[in-house]
Formats: sequence, structure tokens, C-alpha cells
Amino acid sequence: MTEPVSFESSPDAELGARLRSALDGPEPEQFLARVRGAVRASGRETTWDVLARWAPAGLVAAAAAAALFWLLLGPAAVPDPATQLIASAPARMDIAPGQAEADVLVSTLMEGR
Repeated sequence: MTEPVSFESSPDAELGARLRSALDGPEPEQFLARVRGAVRASGRETTWDVLARWAPAGLVAAAAAAALFWLLLGPAAVPDPATQLIASAPARMDIAPGQAEADVLVSTLMEGR
């Protein structure tokens, strides 16, 4: 095989010729068995193995980011949902003063069809 100087996307002619001769030779099954055995012996990692290896570091990073966010903004920056709901609700529905509130809501919903 030729010594690679840099990455090239063109096929390697020497490697292609060797693979063709091994696969077209008198015993291609033995060549394939050797290749499969080498792949099994190499101990390749699956995607799940990589994710399992990186998961603890990711959890620590997420916890550190959450703690930093909490320290920078402080607990006062997080709004209380109960007071926010009460503050945004109108004191009275003055959509149409002459009609009952239920009629206004029903007619609004029916007109939207």
C-alpha cells in the first residue's frame, strides 16, 4: 500500500487490488472469517458504550451549569407562579357590560368556528 501523505478521497489502487485478490481468490470464506474475527477481537465500542462513558461527565456539567445559573440570578429571579397568575388575572370581566359573562364567552367561541 502507498504511504498516505494527506487525506485523499480517491480510492487506493493497491489496497483495492489486494482486497479483490483475497475475495476473488480460491478461499474467500477464510479471508472473510479472518476479517470478522479481527473485528470481534478489536473490541469496538458501540454508540451506547460511548454514551455510557460520557453520561457522568455530562450530568456533572449540567449540575454545575444549573448551580452557576442559580448563583448568578439568585432565588429572587424565579417568579412565584401563584402571584404571577393572580397579578395577570383581570379583576372583573368588562367585555360587554350588558351581557352575562358566560354568554360573552360562548358567543366568542361560537363565532371563532
